[in-house]
Amino acid sequence: MAGITISALTSFFSDEPKSIHRGENHYKSDHIESFQYSHGIIRGSVHASMKDKSYKVTICLDGSEIKSAECECPRGNYKCSHAAALIIHGIHNLSRTDVECEWKKQKAPDQVKSVEELYPCPKEYNCLGREISNEDRSWFYQELKKLGNFTGTFWLLSPEPEKSNVMPVITVEDIVLSEEFVNHVDKKSYLTEKLRVSEDQRIALNKATIGQRDNPCWHMIRKGRLTASNFGSVLNCKRVTQSLIKRVLGQYDLSRVQAINWGIINESEAKKVFQQKTNLCIEEYGLWLHLSGMLGASPDGLVGRNALLEVKCPFTQRDSTIEEAVSSDNFYIKKNAEGHYELKKEHVYWHQVQGQLHLSEREICFFVVWTTKETLILLIEKDSAWADNLRRLQDFYTRHIIPAFTNDLL
Repeated sequence: MAGITISALTSFFSDEPKSIHRGENHYKSDHIESFQYSHGIIRGSVHASMKDKSYKVTICLDGSEIKSAECECPRGNYKCSHAAALIIHGIHNLSRTDVECEWKKQKAPDQVKSVEELYPCPKEYNCLGREISNEDRSWFYQELKKLGNFTGTFWLLSPEPEKSNVMPVITVEDIVLSEEFVNHVDKKSYLTEKLRVSEDQRIALNKATIGQRDNPCWHMIRKGRLTASNFGSVLNCKRVTQSLIKRVLGQYDLSRVQAINWGIINESEAKKVFQQKTNLCIEEYGLWLHLSGMLGASPDGLVGRNALLEVKCPFTQRDSTIEEAVSSDNFYIKKNAEGHYELKKEHVYWHQVQGQLHLSEREICFFVVWTTKETLILLIEKDSAWADNLRRLQDFYTRHIIPAFTNDLL
């Protein structure tokens, strides 16, 4: 065997880079309890962080390449940090000759070099003849903005918010990565307490996140929180799946990107039509948080003192009239007994709208459905009975989302 290389490690974990850093922390913290190598298979056990238990890990090699990794932990099929830790141990300890190797935990050396020290990053290659200036970045940012803010590089290039001025609420990521959270015995209670916000913080945050997708602060605060676009998926689910947890935590379904982009591109046109039809003004606002700090909602705008706006631009029905769209059973609008259009109450959009109304403390939603052929404007009133779902959503967050943070899913 040629030995495991750092390049094999980084290649295998290319889609889970955080696991490498957490795996190194396991290794440096002396969490490797046993290690065996035989005929291309590594087996061992790794002590879990903050838990009085160990997980068995199996690594299959193909020469010097890593073929697969399995672990008993909840993230065992997702290239977890325990697998990374065992591989890093192998990099440090496996012989470069094809012999069996067995190791049991011994006293750690006084000083252990990090992966970065052993394998320093090569000097960055620069294909440009000069350094990129702030003016260059600003120009590129403005050019991307013309294409639509859904482009991946757009948000990365957007101005970094000054936390002291525009972050009245702590981010979930800052809490979860804090030393206090890592060392706390009752993580659920600690996070629940730290997430709570006051009414003044709610109002300040809403102003700080105006611009929504164009505002980096909006992205940072939303991450790790359950937002209104996912309320329906949670309330309608019959069982909690990993895909649902990932969706709530912001790992988007790429098959729907085209539909998402269509909505982003045409939202401004739909708003323009709404204003022309109603002669009402739309006020831009940011993110509304529930006092628990677990739930959030970002309406597409506020109208007057008592209403909000939600815009939908259905991609599959983009060239249809409303009548043609309603003829499809999968469409979220239907005709009632009186022949009037209404939003289906079992649809996820109903829960999204009700969540927005309750979190923003508004009474009416102007629900706009825009296609290239026609625009429909529905008035949806707040359903006071729906408020019971806020407790259900908080329970879901406490039972399923908070535990996910301890399993590296943030």
